Amino acid sequence: MNPHRTDLRHTARQRCKGTALLTVLFTLILALCTGFAVRPAHAEEPDTTTNTDQAAKPGVSITVNSMTPVITPSSGYKLNLTVTNNTDADVDHGSIDALTNFTYNFISRTDLQEWAEGRGQIPLPDLLVTLHVPRIAAHKSVTVNSSLPASEQILKQFNSWGPRPLALDYRSDDGAQTSTLHSFVTRSQDGLQGERTPQLHMTMLMPLTAGDWSLDETTLKALRADRSAKTHASAIAALDSKSAEALRAKDQLMQRFPHVQTLADPQALATLQTPHTQALMQPADFDITRYSYAGNANGYVNAGVPLSSWASSSSVQTLRTVLNDGTAERPVYAMQGVGAWNTEALDTARMQGYDTVIATHDFDDQDDTAAHTGVYRVPTAHGDVTVMATHPMLSQLAAGQATSQQAQAETNTAGRLQRFIAQSAFYQMEQPYQNRCLLVSFGPDSSAANVSTFMGALQEASWLDLTDLETLRASEPYMSGDDAAAVADTTTVDPAVYDTATLNTTLTTLAHTRRDLQHFNTSVLLADGSMPGDSAAQAGDANNTKPGNGDANDTGDANDNATSDDSGDALGALQWSNRWLQAHDELALLSLNANTARSSALTVATQAMVDYLRQGIGLTNPTNVNVVSESASLPVTVTNSLPYPISLRISSRTDSMEIVTSRFVDVNVPPDSEAPATLEIRVSTSGTTVANQELVNHEGVPLSGIHTTTITSSLQISDKSGIVFIIIAVLLGIVGLWRQFHRKKDPDE
Repeated sequence: MNPHRTDLRHTARQRCKGTALLTVLFTLILALCTGFAVRPAHAEEPDTTTNTDQAAKPGVSITVNSMTPVITPSSGYKLNLTVTNNTDADVDHGSIDALTNFTYNFISRTDLQEWAEGRGQIPLPDLLVTLHVPRIAAHKSVTVNSSLPASEQILKQFNSWGPRPLALDYRSDDGAQTSTLHSFVTRSQDGLQGERTPQLHMTMLMPLTAGDWSLDETTLKALRADRSAKTHASAIAALDSKSAEALRAKDQLMQRFPHVQTLADPQALATLQTPHTQALMQPADFDITRYSYAGNANGYVNAGVPLSSWASSSSVQTLRTVLNDGTAERPVYAMQGVGAWNTEALDTARMQGYDTVIATHDFDDQDDTAAHTGVYRVPTAHGDVTVMATHPMLSQLAAGQATSQQAQAETNTAGRLQRFIAQSAFYQMEQPYQNRCLLVSFGPDSSAANVSTFMGALQEASWLDLTDLETLRASEPYMSGDDAAAVADTTTVDPAVYDTATLNTTLTTLAHTRRDLQHFNTSVLLADGSMPGDSAAQAGDANNTKPGNGDANDTGDANDNATSDDSGDALGALQWSNRWLQAHDELALLSLNANTARSSALTVATQAMVDYLRQGIGLTNPTNVNVVSESASLPVTVTNSLPYPISLRISSRTDSMEIVTSRFVDVNVPPDSEAPATLEIRVSTSGTTVANQELVNHEGVPLSGIHTTTITSSLQISDKSGIVFIIIAVLLGIVGLWRQFHRKKDPDE
């Protein structure tokens, strides 16, 4: 512990006993003599890059569980701390002094950052409260708290508003352990003398989106078994109960904090049931910046993600469907993905109907030294785009991240809130008469508890005016025209974040699974829902196996040919097959979500869809077949659990040239039924072989796993061998006759 800080603790206690003037004089002299003075101010924004080398834990550490974020005439001051013993030995009783400086004003952002990181040297002559800490066992923690009523005289010493430094100084009674934690305490303007300056406008944004989507097994089963239109393809993806409840909890905050601005992902609206949202983002939080950078439009289309799937109009249409209101409207803003909002990406967004986007990172005038309105008007080939950029530091704190690894008090919500309140107050004092509006985003992963804590504190921040997104959008832009375009194009990110190799792999996989579904629909499923000719299998008859997939002979609408259903809303075979493609495309869109950490899992889910559809048809075959003649039959059965008829082939191969089966047999199977088929076996010798059978479509694409049958031939005298004996007998007869006519007669005959 710093010896000067120990002296300050002592003088602070003396000051509270009535020697205020002498203590202040002594402190000032001490500061001048020892260099314990205010560090010089710097104008630039501090570098908040974190150091990957984590400092070793101190012997005793302090964590702020809760603290009064804004001191008002009626708030009082409450403090709840956890003190942890990180050593192998018990720590003696001790105390924590909450020290501040009632008259100190931070003069730069660097000043605040250095204090937060424990590097600032500011005299702290004022003792707010002392908390007594009991003995702490090794590797254990204790919780201490204090509550000062609003009438406490020490709180009246805050006679000017703004942020003040706060140090929590711990010292064990035996002096063996000391620890200091730097934070902030902020006094509001309420109840103080003096003229108030204009408020700083601030918009608090809460994105409602999720990245942990997964395949819904219940919907998948219904897609295959049910022909009812009540099963929607959009339900193929679902959130687990924990994630869904977290979304609903944040959505319900609107009723408590009307100033929080929700920006909802249309795909999450059904989960929210009755969404309270002021605006919408692009469907599935699709990563537009990555799309623009990749330059692979055909790859996206082949994967099942055409331009229409993530257009602005699609978001509004989803809202209307969820609300069952054909006239429902909300403004739609495009959220930033992993990449940069350069002019190319902005033009892509504008082309898709987004005239306003939100920049959550890497978009700001880096040469500017003061907090300013984060609104830019950027011209693009398809029209101007309004960029609303979030404030980096305030959004970082609101989203649950410390400004640096050295800012130890910012490791939890309470500490980050103290810094947020102090920082926002400083921004207002920095340019008190400048009309500015800052955008702050909580981030997609912020919990409802985190948002609630911040919004509750901001309601007490008299220097802030909480506004909505439309007010922010209508603000005077900080830059426009070529100047704004220059900012957009000089904003760069590491190309590695786009990860185009993984993207291309994902698109290729999605295109493959979608093509498999299309092949099944066109080459296996009878799209008109009727059986061509006999429903029984016709071995070797290819004329009865042409699928009705848009053939010139197919007539009538799929709806007209749909089999009747008790529900009265049955789908035709073509509609039923298209629903599978829609479900696939829903998963494909979600797998390209900017917030999805499990995109590979969703990509795998599309293959699971294809496999499950194919499992609706099956092949039953005998395990062994014994053959005792040169020809025999191998009976198999094809089952169809789908609600529509199918047409396919049975493929069979053996590993022998002497024992073979029919190469292909065409089969038509009615819905929810089965059909027998026969494979012809031909043998020319005794022996054993294995026949591999599988179901394929009419293009030869496998539809099932390989089924094996062991064929054993015990060939006796067959027809061919009999012919051989006859030929030999004839030859012998001819030879005998020849000898009979050509032999010499015996003279005695």
